[in-house]
This record gives sequence, C-alpha cells and structure tokens, in this order.
Amino acid sequence: MDTTPHQIVNPLTLADPVGFSHALVVTPGKVVHIGGQIARRSDGVVAGDGVVQQFDRALGNVVEALRAAGAVPEHVVDMRIYTTAMRSYRVSSNTIGSVYRRHMGRYYPPMTVVGVTELMEPEALVEIVCTAVVPDVRDAAELDEDDETREMLESIEESSGPGVTASPGTEDPGDLRERSPA
Repeated sequence: MDTTPHQIVNPLTLADPVGFSHALVVTPGKVVHIGGQIARRSDGVVAGDGVVQQFDRALGNVVEALRAAGAVPEHVVDMRIYTTAMRSYRVSSNTIGSVYRRHMGRYYPPMTVVGVTELMEPEALVEIVCTAVVPDVRDAAELDEDDETREMLESIEESSGPGVTASPGTEDPGDLRERSPA
C-alpha cells in the first residue's frame, strides 16, 4: 500500500478488505471535496464506450482535480463510485483494479461502489466523487516532535535503570492523550 498521512484501520474482526479499507483516521488538514467526475474530456464530450474506459477517464479527472486543489491521491479519505453498468463493472473488476492502481497507486481508502439507474449525463456509465484531506504541515511537524520527545523520554527511562521515577509533574505524552478533559 502506498504511504498516506492518514491511518488506515482494518479490524481483524471484519473480513479482509480487497480494493478498499474499512476505516481511516484522518490527519488534521485542509479538506478538499471533489465533485462528481465522469469521463468528460476537456472539450466537454463524454469519452469511452465501456465502463473500463469511462472509469479510466473519470478517475484521471479526479486525480487532475485533486492536483489542482493541492492534493495527491494519497490524501483521499473516501471515494464513492456510481455506475449505471454494475454487471459490466463486476465482470471487469480486475481490469478496473489495474486502472485504479495506475492512477492511485496501491492506496485504498474507504470506498463504495453503487449501482444506479442513471446519472445526470445520459452517456455517462461511471461517476466518481471523493474527499481528500491535505495534512497541515504544522500538525505534521508537531507529530514528529511528539515522536522525537517520546523516543528521548524512553531512552532516558531505559538508561536510568529500575527504581528511577519521573520528576513530579512529568508524564508520558501518551498518557495525556488518553485523558479526557476535566
């Protein structure tokens, strides 16, 4: 799976996900909503005769919209795929998976495929909607500092040996996160 700043959660109590994740914990940042993308070329014409060709063009449009908004595929936190050709989508799922990986890599956020009777554009067989979160650089730096501080504290505790306790008022940063506000 490609790296993502978000935490993928796939509980062992659920069936192994194939081509998606069960849940994702979002890193704080800028939210980007990508409106429904179909297989429309820049000249406005819907391109592609089949579900695979239209999926390819629609997902390419999603990635283009992400980049224009300052996001990349790894920032996607959920994806919804609507199709009027569910049977063809199922039959072509291996090929669609290859097309997906070409655009998105091996990163699989939570996603849903929904069969619908029609889309707004009559020629469209596929429409893709997603949300992305671009991590806040400041939050990422703070997380790195927390990791460095934690590692330093663990190193000090290990080198101090048994019987040594922390100074009054000092706590493990992990303990602070678990505590509910008073």
